[in-house]
Amino acid sequence: MKIALIPNMTRENAPDVTKNVLSELSKADVTVFLSEDFRAFFGEADYIKYCDVSLQIAESDIVVTVGGDGTFIKSAKEAALKNKPLLCINAGKLAYLAGLESDELSEISDVINGSCKTEKRMMLEATIIDKNGKIIYHSNCLNDAVVSRSGNIRLMKMSISCNGSSLMDYSADGVIISTPTGSTAYSLSAGGPVIEPQIESILITPVCCHGLFSRSVVLRPDSFLEITHDNSGDVVLSCDGEEAVVVPAGAKVTVATSETQAEFIKVKSDTFIDILNKKISN
Repeated sequence: MKIALIPNMTRENAPDVTKNVLSELSKADVTVFLSEDFRAFFGEADYIKYCDVSLQIAESDIVVTVGGDGTFIKSAKEAALKNKPLLCINAGKLAYLAGLESDELSEISDVINGSCKTEKRMMLEATIIDKNGKIIYHSNCLNDAVVSRSGNIRLMKMSISCNGSSLMDYSADGVIISTPTGSTAYSLSAGGPVIEPQIESILITPVCCHGLFSRSVVLRPDSFLEITHDNSGDVVLSCDGEEAVVVPAGAKVTVATSETQAEFIKVKSDTFIDILNKKISN
């Protein structure tokens, strides 16, 4: 088996956790692909192959990240495009998407021998289309696409249509369009509901909405959303918390279910409710 190991070395515990992961993997018949940047830190071993980071996922059978949800989500989007399943090992605190904690590394053997399951997660595709109909930005999102104001403190007026019909108008700081996976992230902090990942749907949650109607709306997964704004100040789009992209005057943002899906490796038998109670309720 070929494993792409992607640690976030900025996490305090990540170096030690990664060393422990490598120790467990050394017991099996695997090849581990690590970024060339880590050669001096982890040293040489027969089962480790250093390569350019752009080749790690392409050369692997599975992807294992060490860090938190941010590390996992960034790798998940590239892995999904290449149809590679992922496992997140927690090297931080919350890591809601983690498949294993740092004290459960012995269970990696179940991944190698194929005794664990995988589950598909829907993704969104977000696009900025300028006033001339030209696509100027496109991205897949595992968690959410956020349209928000930038550089001023005025409320932004937005209109959202669904499948060609007007859905709602907002005066707000922004709006979060999320997947069920993303319902436990920014949307939850903004007052949105938690949606079980197997219930494929698109969730709309306004941010600091000025008005009586400020509730989230849950739509069918085949919904096609168009978001326009009043051009009063800078408006930006951010996908999965990545660097924001300016939405020009007269442009619109479209969001729909992506044809690409992420595949999570599920090692443990805990349910969505178990994880919810352990990670969020406390």
